[in-house]
Formats: sequence, C-alpha cells, structure tokens
Amino acid sequence: MIALMQPEHVEAVKDLLDTCFDENSWSVESIQSELEKADSRCTVAVEDSKVVGFLAFEQIMDEGSIVEIAVSPDHRRRGIARALINEALRNCTGLCTVFLEVREGNVPAVALYESLGFERIAIRRGYYDKPKENAIIMRKNYENTGY
Repeated sequence: MIALMQPEHVEAVKDLLDTCFDENSWSVESIQSELEKADSRCTVAVEDSKVVGFLAFEQIMDEGSIVEIAVSPDHRRRGIARALINEALRNCTGLCTVFLEVREGNVPAVALYESLGFERIAIRRGYYDKPKENAIIMRKNYENTGY
C-alpha cells in the first residue's frame, strides 16, 4: 500500500534509510523537516504494517525533484519504487519537468528511471562518497502528458 507519510512513520523511515544507504543517511530531524515542508510530498510503501519504501518529492512551481527514494533490500524488484514514483507524479499539478540524481553504478535504478521516461542529461563527477562515485542527473519532461 502506498500512502502519504505520517509523523508516526519517521522512525521507520530512518531505519529504512540506514539499511539502504552506506553513507550518511538522513537524520530523524531531516526526515521530520522534509515531511513538514510545504513544497514536499513524502510517501511510504507499507506492507504488513512495516514501512518497506520511502519517497521524498519536492515541487516548486512547475519543476519537481525526486529528493530521495529507498526500498528495503528484501522488497526490491517488486515494483515498489515504480509505484512510489507514479504515486508522487500522479498527485502533482502543473508539472513540466522532474529531475533526479542516481549513482552511476546503480544500474537497476537507472533502468527503472529510463523505463519511466527519464533521460540522462549530465554527470556530477565524484558526487557520492563511500565509495566515491559519479551521479547521473536525469530529467523527465511533461510537455503534453497532462501532469
């Protein structure tokens, strides 16, 4: 089930991010702040009362950004990330462009984003630490899609 994140999900999201990312994941305060931002929409995927996915999406005017996305390793390759992204985009109005960045070596994520219509537009050299890796910047345009 995909749902808007609630304050009671903050600790579970923190645990999920710590599990998914080796480098410094978000603090509880950062998650809470993102949840409270007026231009942010946070969603969670919940299975058997457990948070198994998280997406933070920000929209400023006609531009959106996938700020963070994570799916529990035990729940990957089951369409959860796709569902989180589609739900975030479905709830936007007036959107023209969406951006995201992804580790260059995260081949499954890059393939997912490309399957959703994102295109590679730039590389940020050495953007990620632990290990040091480039980031691919991707963009999806919504010129005539109704979003």
